Amino acid sequence: MENTNVPMSKRLIGIGIALVCIVVSCFIPGSESLPAEGVKALGLLLALVALWVTSALPLGVTALFIVVMCPVLGVVGDLGKAIGGFASPALMFIIAVFSLPVIMLKTKWGVRLINALLGWTGANSRKMVLGFMIATTLVSTVMSDVPCTVLFLGFALTILKAANAEPLKSNLGRCLMIGIPIAAVTGGMATPAGSSFNVVAMNILQQATGTSISFLDWVVIALPIVIVMTPISWFFITKIIKPEPIADSCLQGIRDEAAGAKKIEAHEIKAIIVVVGLLVLWIAGNWIPVLNATVVALIGLTVMFLPGMELLTWKEFQNSVPWGIVIMCGTIMSMGGVIEATGGAAFLAGAIAGSGIMNLGFFAAFALMLALIYLLHTVCPIGVAILGVFLPIMIPLCAGFGVSPAVPTIALAVVVAGNYLMPVNPTVMLTYGEGYYTFTDMLKTGIVPAIALVLLMALWMPFIVGVMGI
Repeated sequence: MENTNVPMSKRLIGIGIALVCIVVSCFIPGSESLPAEGVKALGLLLALVALWVTSALPLGVTALFIVVMCPVLGVVGDLGKAIGGFASPALMFIIAVFSLPVIMLKTKWGVRLINALLGWTGANSRKMVLGFMIATTLVSTVMSDVPCTVLFLGFALTILKAANAEPLKSNLGRCLMIGIPIAAVTGGMATPAGSSFNVVAMNILQQATGTSISFLDWVVIALPIVIVMTPISWFFITKIIKPEPIADSCLQGIRDEAAGAKKIEAHEIKAIIVVVGLLVLWIAGNWIPVLNATVVALIGLTVMFLPGMELLTWKEFQNSVPWGIVIMCGTIMSMGGVIEATGGAAFLAGAIAGSGIMNLGFFAAFALMLALIYLLHTVCPIGVAILGVFLPIMIPLCAGFGVSPAVPTIALAVVVAGNYLMPVNPTVMLTYGEGYYTFTDMLKTGIVPAIALVLLMALWMPFIVGVMGI
């Protein structure tokens, strides 16, 4: 979701900062620790972040411009080396999995899931919020955050309208509108398919170290975080903003829709077979190397178009892929390789190591870095860029403590996904736009979960990765 209503002054400031970063980097001489090409690469990276933060240009245009400037400024020898990330298997994976929300939104599985949960929660408003959050979390493990939020937002609005719950007056509305996107970003942490951040992080790890994390390994490491963070978030949302009681009759709309969907259609059976099949093959890839995440995703995409399946049309698929985000990811993957090759990542890692932060010990240094990155992403929600900047730095820093590169890879992907404090990223903005809650509402409910997430990452990641021997 791009901000298309950006003041001209902000756009000009962004362009000005970007130009300064590029020009200054061209006049800074190289050194033994950082050659001139590395200086220019870091200048381009700063320019990229400045343009994205200020929305000076469309996301995709900015990304392509920065890539083109690499050979123009002599950072790399030719354009082919500058766009290496666009041939990455990780980018193909990101494109392919955008098909999953399309086929699932054409089914009634979502409404059936909500109806089943409402059978458990009844008219208990706190349990209802928990039910919505559990359902959203489950679906978000295999569906990207934005369409998952859209799906459950529609169900929640049906209930809120039946209850005459008015924006900024209904605490139930506040809880549901905050809880649904929080659950979506939390569920997205669980699997590589749940968030593009996860795949970008895995690709940066592959580029930096030549090692990889399997689908199953990611699930084993990250799923416990999701299981812990969902009830923590729910507890603080519903304790701080106590939802008002709701009449049982207000749930009738969902029940009626579910009753009309008792007959399971053929395309719904096909859709669930494809989703379950993908999960099984992704997990099997832990033992069968040829079944890596990208291969399975592309096979699954092809199956959706086969005669007899026809779950998707090419036009639907084209329209479902946010091509600006795809180009963003490709550029970050490309720039990560360029910065690594020109010495920029090693230089930044050395600068941080020389700052004294590493003298605090691994846990304190790691937790502090995660907290700073979390706060940065809260005010500048450009997770792909933040991963591209910090992950190549964190990997060698952790290596200095003898810690596996898988630790910062998964930790950073989770931290940039878990935006619990402010409605400034696209997923949370979807419900914020309904007008049920304020920035302050979300900040109050998110402070403790945000602290818990960072501390959990700093404690759990080194432990579980060490146990698994990754």
